[in-house]
Amino acid sequence: MKFFIDDGSTNIKMQWTEGNEVKQLISPNSFKREWAVNFGPEPVFNYAFNGEHYSFDPISADALVTTNVAWQYSDVNVVAVHHALLKSGITPQDVDIVVTLPLAEFYDRNNQPNEENIRRKQTSLMRPVTLNGGQTFIIRSVEVMPESIPAGYGVVKDMDDLDSLLIIDLGGTTLDISHVMSRMRGISRIYGNPELGVSLMTQDVRAALSMARTRSSSLLADEIIINRRDEAFLSKRINDLSRLELVRTALKESHQRLITRVLEPISSFNGYSHVMVIGGGAELIADAVRKHCGLRDERFFVSASPQYDLVNGMHEIG
Repeated sequence: MKFFIDDGSTNIKMQWTEGNEVKQLISPNSFKREWAVNFGPEPVFNYAFNGEHYSFDPISADALVTTNVAWQYSDVNVVAVHHALLKSGITPQDVDIVVTLPLAEFYDRNNQPNEENIRRKQTSLMRPVTLNGGQTFIIRSVEVMPESIPAGYGVVKDMDDLDSLLIIDLGGTTLDISHVMSRMRGISRIYGNPELGVSLMTQDVRAALSMARTRSSSLLADEIIINRRDEAFLSKRINDLSRLELVRTALKESHQRLITRVLEPISSFNGYSHVMVIGGGAELIADAVRKHCGLRDERFFVSASPQYDLVNGMHEIG
């Protein structure tokens, strides 16, 4: 079997074909460096890898930080990919996988594929992982694609020769921008910032939550960002309601700061006829990008599930 995996720093997004059906899955990256206690009906995923013990824990405030570029080659990245494969419900077996690297990692300074980083990613993911009391998949081969670019395949394949697509991919850790020619004939220009992502907001929100006596995981902070307009959700999750306004302010100010920093590199691109916004942070910036670019509505693309846009394109190309 072949799995197409966007192994982002916040979530693993995966797509594969099972029989005649295309399936998708999203698996959060929330792992701690110890095994979890087995209790209750839910399965426990306790992994041993490279001399360490890891377990999936969506609520632990001590979950390992994955929002950095080193995540791409880390031990916890390997564990997270295996965890997503197991969550597919498919019997563990030999598989081929296609994964991604941010543009700043996939390409070198001369905009050529960085063979060293690509091999490093492949070698990292070929390492076996052990599941306590169970079996894991054997990864037989690893293909690496650049992030953002494959997501535009469904749009550019039918474009006229003079049209082109600007793809803006905002993830948990990175911002990738690519200017793609019609029918994927070539890439006009790329931009990658490995230090700008939704984590900018996550860090500020976690700090505000801590001041509101709510020591949280990154996963909870991200849920608060997603539900930032839901007063009932905020009130339920924050312990010290007298500091609720502090959390609201952190959400608002960090959101605006994220938008400002994303629009700055977008301003350096020109000549595109269409724009597509993808990634886990798409909803946070889409309206501002639409206004900034000033295109007709039919030339601006934001899907209902922007987190899956990249694996959709990878799957279609593959």
